[in-house]
Formats: sequence, C-alpha cells, structure tokens
Amino acid sequence: MVNDRLFNGILYPLLFLNVFFLCALVASRLFLRGETIAVPDVVGKTYAEAGEELGRKKISLQIRDRQFDDLLPKGAIVSQSPPPGSRIQILRPVRVVLSRGSEEVVVPRLINRSLEAVTPELRAMGLAKGRVSFIHTARYPAGRIMAQSPPAETPVQRDSAVDMLVSQGALEEKYVMPDLLGRPAESVRRQLASQGFNLTYSGSSYYPGLESGTIIRQTPPKGHAVHKRTIISVEVSR
Repeated sequence: MVNDRLFNGILYPLLFLNVFFLCALVASRLFLRGETIAVPDVVGKTYAEAGEELGRKKISLQIRDRQFDDLLPKGAIVSQSPPPGSRIQILRPVRVVLSRGSEEVVVPRLINRSLEAVTPELRAMGLAKGRVSFIHTARYPAGRIMAQSPPAETPVQRDSAVDMLVSQGALEEKYVMPDLLGRPAESVRRQLASQGFNLTYSGSSYYPGLESGTIIRQTPPKGHAVHKRTIISVEVSR
C-alpha cells in the first residue's frame, strides 16, 4: 500500500512535467509560425552573405535556379522570392536565383602557348576546347599553339569552342639503316658520330674467323627507317 502511494507520488508529477513541456513546445512553435518578419534585400549579395543575413532573422535560404547575367558576377544573387519588404512567417524560406556570370566571353590570346596549359584556362573561362590540328614546323616548338579560331579578343557566347593549330616541331629527316655487319665497330662509331648518330655496344661474343671488335649483330636492322635521335646498338666479336 505504501509502495503504491510512493509510486503514484512520483509518477503523477513526472507525467505533469512531460505534459507541461510538450504544451510549451507546441505553443512556442505556433507562436513562431504566427510571427512575421520583413524580408531583407539580398539581391547582388553572394549566397554566403545572404544566408548569414537571413539566418540572423530566422529565415532560411534556398537556391531556385541559376542563370547568366551580364551585370552581376558569378555566384551573386540575381533575384529573390518573396521580394524585399514582403512579410513572411519565421522559418519560411527565401528562394533565390544565382548568377552564372556574363553570357559573353572574350577569347584569350593562345598563340605561342602550350596546349596543355590553355586547356584548363579555357574551361575556367566558360569556353570549350574545339578541334585541335597538328602540323610539323620549325617556327614553333612542339606543343605550342600556332593559330586559333576565333582570334584573340573576340567576344563569343559562353560555352563556345576554340579551335587550335598546334606545332609538332620540325619534321625529322629519316635515314635508312645501312648494313653494319662484318665492319669494324670503332670506325663505324666514328663515322656515325660525325653524322649525328649515337652508337652503343650491347655486348660481345666469340665468333670464329672474325677479328675482335667486328660487328656481328645490329639494332635496328638493315633497311630500318631511323632518325638522328635513334639509338643504334651493336654486338661485337671477341
């Protein structure tokens, strides 16, 4: 009996406190929903600036859309809904449209710059890499841009493509690999060096009937097309 009274004496006050706090929470929410506040003007501000200002007034911020704008920089707010001065309930959102920057872009000068360097720059400016053609020429180092279309300083629509002509450097003269087998390696090395070729020794092996230092194998083989930068290796007799 005493335990029942003690239990009831603890249970009922706890129930009363729970009901009290629940009612207070509901009442506060109803109060906040009923309270209105004037919407500030956030047009022209960045999303972060507007969010901070609206947050102080217990108004949330949502992005409704993004569009090009010639006056406001990328990331600035172009318009808002509800408009400035409107009264809305606390915790209601203000929806905004963000600027994607100017729809018109001025093409930069790309001549004599490397294709690798300008590609991310074009992307950052809102332009696209167009057709890339290559040509051998001694006028520009390999990888450098020789011509572009549209030309530099031309205003174009955002996302336009820029075509480029890129140098592959001077066309290397090709030579036909001669037959080196059976010739003295040292005299061949001096002769090739005078012509701008590099001869290396890959090893030596015993070969009956040949003097020491005679070429018995060559790479590349006879008749193969080579450039002056091609490394020629030979194996000689011991």
